[in-house]
Amino acid sequence: MRSGRRSPRLFSLPLAVASAVVFSLAGCDGHGVVSPGSARFGRVGTTSTSLDFVGTWRRAVYFVDDFGFARSSETSWQFGGDGSAARVLVARNLSVGLVDVLVSAGRYRVENSRLIIELTSPAPSRLEFDVRRTGEQLFIAGEPYLRVGG
Repeated sequence: MRSGRRSPRLFSLPLAVASAVVFSLAGCDGHGVVSPGSARFGRVGTTSTSLDFVGTWRRAVYFVDDFGFARSSETSWQFGGDGSAARVLVARNLSVGLVDVLVSAGRYRVENSRLIIELTSPAPSRLEFDVRRTGEQLFIAGEPYLRVGG
């Protein structure tokens, strides 16, 4: 006879899938989104401006919601020297151990101080942000992102 209780494995499966997606993106090597090297982008009038931000940039916010649950929201951007871009959004309910992950991929370019990203998956969309870099911080739409790794 079966009881009405859910198996604990049902809650660990989304976490395992999310971890596999995040770690598979972080473990890539060679050409593509995480390839080494630097590129120069952008022009303002006749003066060239260097916005070297090839690599991975991360922003995380931790908070307690209105119901008293501890949560986090994490956004990671990976910019390749070839113009490729990937975004990983991770929303966590730290109190009950639930995780939701959304991975998007596409292409990017910089025009003046505007970052233009054309995402192709999971659905086509266009994003435009003001962008600037100060040291090891990349400001996208005024929000600071820190470089991941070297």
